[in-house]
Amino acid sequence: LLPAQKIITPCAGGAETDSQLLETKMVGAYLPRSNYEDGFFDFVAEAKRTPALRAGALEQYGVSLPPDWKEVPVSNAKSGNYCQPRCDEATTEVAFGNPEQGTFQIIIIPTTKLLIAKKNPTLSDVGNSRSILDAISPAITGSVAIEDEDIVRIEDSARDDRLFYEYELVTPYAQTGAHNLAAVCTSMNYLVIATIAANDKQWSKSEMVLRKIIKSFKLINTEKS
Repeated sequence: LLPAQKIITPCAGGAETDSQLLETKMVGAYLPRSNYEDGFFDFVAEAKRTPALRAGALEQYGVSLPPDWKEVPVSNAKSGNYCQPRCDEATTEVAFGNPEQGTFQIIIIPTTKLLIAKKNPTLSDVGNSRSILDAISPAITGSVAIEDEDIVRIEDSARDDRLFYEYELVTPYAQTGAHNLAAVCTSMNYLVIATIAANDKQWSKSEMVLRKIIKSFKLINTEKS
C-alpha cells in the first residue's frame, strides 16, 4: 500500500500551451449538450488531446460543464509536454474555469511515484482513501499539505463499476482556493485526480454547480463503447 510520501504539485513555469488544441470559446458554443446534467455540456478528451493520451498511457475521460465555462491554458511545464509519457511527477491534463465560479483540473500522477510497482493497479492497490489524500493533497491545493481540520468529507464511491475516492476540503492557505472538491481513481499506471477549486465568494455563489461538475467526472472505457 501507499507509503507516507507527499506528492509535489504540478511543476510550475513556462507559459507556452498547445494553442492548436486550446478552445477559447465558452463550452456551450461548441460542446454537445450533456446527457448527464441538465443545462450542462459534455467535454470528452479525445485520444490525441494530451501527451499522455497520445502516448496511449491513459484512458479517455469526460466531464459535464456549465455553458459559460472556458478552457484555461496549461503551460508546457505543467502539462508534461516535455517529458510525457515518462514524466515522474504530477502533471495537469486539462483545465476549465469561470472567474465567477471556480476552476476544474485533471491532474495525473504516475503510480510509480507512489512507490507502486504493480502494473495497472487498482485504486485499492495504491492505498486507502486517507493515505492517498495525505500523499496527493499538495496537488489538490496547489501548494500546502492538508491537516486533519481541513477535511470536511472523505467518501468511497463507484462510477461505472470503478472505485473512486471523493474528497471535500477547506484549506485556507491553498493556492487554488480555500474550497476544494476532488474525485480520484486509477487509469492504467496513473492516479487520476479531478479537482475543483473555489474561493469563498465563488463557493457561496456556485457550490451546487461545482458539486455537479465533480460528480460528472468519469473515465471513458472505449472498449465498451
